[in-house]
Amino acid sequence: MYFAERSRLKLILHGGLTDPLPGMVLGLRSWLLRSTDKIILSGLAAFSAGLRFWRIEAPGKFVFDEVYFPVYARNYLEGVHFFDSPPPLGKYIIAVGIRFFGFNPFGYRVMDALAGVLVIILIYKLGQMLFRSRAVGFLAAFFASLDGVLLVESRAGLINIFTVLFSLLAYYLFLRSGSADLNKRPWTYLAGAGIFMGAAVAVKWIGAASFGVIWAVYLIARLNRRWSWPGRLIASNETTKRIAGIHPALVLVLCFLLPLLVYASTFIVHVNQNPEYGFVELHKQMFGYHAHLQEGHGYASSWWSWPLLLRPVNYFWEVNPDHQTVQTILNLGNPILWWLGLVAVLFAIWVALFRGEFGAQFALLAVVLHYLPFALISRATFLYHFMGALPFMIMLVALMVNRLWRAGGFWREISAVMVLAIILAAVYFYPIWTGLPIPQGAFYQRMWLSSWI
Repeated sequence: MYFAERSRLKLILHGGLTDPLPGMVLGLRSWLLRSTDKIILSGLAAFSAGLRFWRIEAPGKFVFDEVYFPVYARNYLEGVHFFDSPPPLGKYIIAVGIRFFGFNPFGYRVMDALAGVLVIILIYKLGQMLFRSRAVGFLAAFFASLDGVLLVESRAGLINIFTVLFSLLAYYLFLRSGSADLNKRPWTYLAGAGIFMGAAVAVKWIGAASFGVIWAVYLIARLNRRWSWPGRLIASNETTKRIAGIHPALVLVLCFLLPLLVYASTFIVHVNQNPEYGFVELHKQMFGYHAHLQEGHGYASSWWSWPLLLRPVNYFWEVNPDHQTVQTILNLGNPILWWLGLVAVLFAIWVALFRGEFGAQFALLAVVLHYLPFALISRATFLYHFMGALPFMIMLVALMVNRLWRAGGFWREISAVMVLAIILAAVYFYPIWTGLPIPQGAFYQRMWLSSWI
């Protein structure tokens, strides 16, 4: 159809057809066919940027851990000595915003907002790539735009969103190395994946989950090539066959040694500015801090409770007694989206096991490796630690919604109700995600569970 329209368009342009109006229509349709991805990405970027940048300077006070990260970022610019337990890359990125826009709320939040928009774009690209469906990619990115945790973390001067961004970039480039339409050699994409694997860990150590996902996919793909064994964890398809065909030595260099080099290089500025600890001793201090941190926190929550959305984290709270209003920033996920995510994971298990679909297998693997290691951590943990798994759970919701729509009949109505419920929930909770002044009663109406307060 596409090539037929192009031929007809050429005839019109060269005088073979005389009707200009159909020619213009065909030209428009041809342009739309070529530009669909650009149009979708532009729309998603504009929509998610609007949600993230609107009133980003409010509140004009530190929220939650902004008392640390923007201050540390400024320390790098001013040469001040300090110690911080996470690696330095996240603070370097925040420092870029401060360098250009000053030490003010916009300056130390702007890079997070930009990263948040890029996360939405990558969710679209990954969803489209994994499930071979533009509709799934669009739904996943649209749903992610309407999630409270991803939104709140994109509107504050914190570092979690950078880990998510770099992990998604690593996965996208790794999967591109197995694509059929490559104009470059696979090693260039693997090198990019390795760089962003190292960058993810250089923001927070939890970014190491990207190593587990990428190496698990590669090793299982190699096993698939050698043995035909039942119950494959990863489907043997064209993408995994190409990935399996990459020499192990190349993968070792680009997806293990290169990330370690990238990680180590991010400490050059920090160690030069804070010479009291060398690279090795600094890591002993960082590990000791995390290993011995037993201090509790009122908003801490156990790993098993995160998908249930039982305990959000309050980042900001201010009451105006004169107007009986409250401003709050509650790091709370979109409850409809998250609870549908539990159903979607069960649906994806069926798709992965009984239909052998690579997209569902990859997404489930990413959810597991970004999430379950927290069961081994004894220190205080928080809802935002689920962020690494969250994009893939959202992709699975998009997959479920798309499949229900395609099933037609009653299932199509169910699918439409799900989408509408996610949108309405986002509108309803947006004020408490972004610190908009609302009556105190309106705030408590939004506390669906007593554990949210």
